[in-house]
Amino acid sequence: MEWVALLFLFLLLCALLNLVLPQPPPSRWRRGLHAAAERVAGRLRRRSAPEPDPFETLQLQTRLGQLAGKIRRVEATPHVYAKAHRLMALEAAYDDLLDEACRLAGVPPEADLQRGEERRWLEEQNLASRGWSW
Repeated sequence: MEWVALLFLFLLLCALLNLVLPQPPPSRWRRGLHAAAERVAGRLRRRSAPEPDPFETLQLQTRLGQLAGKIRRVEATPHVYAKAHRLMALEAAYDDLLDEACRLAGVPPEADLQRGEERRWLEEQNLASRGWSW
């Protein structure tokens, strides 16, 4: 019960102080308080990711399509010099571009999967579900 009386006394003193000092604090203080509040709010505010450039997205889709075509061409040709090395290099480049495309599209990275057919298929499906085509 004592805390209610203390709360009432505190509120009464605040009301009396408000009557005695009706002016707001000096503007210099308000500016300083406002700047400090903005800094704190800026730290607490979530940083939003900037929208990807549509031309960068289009260029990436075009490059993915070109690499997919080169991979199909090397796989279809029976007598290619260093076929395995070319396929490994092309697939590594394709995987890197898929990772970049997933980053641009906002697809969460698959940390538990190693690079390979399964991860590549999953990333392609995630990109296709977001409207990407190549």
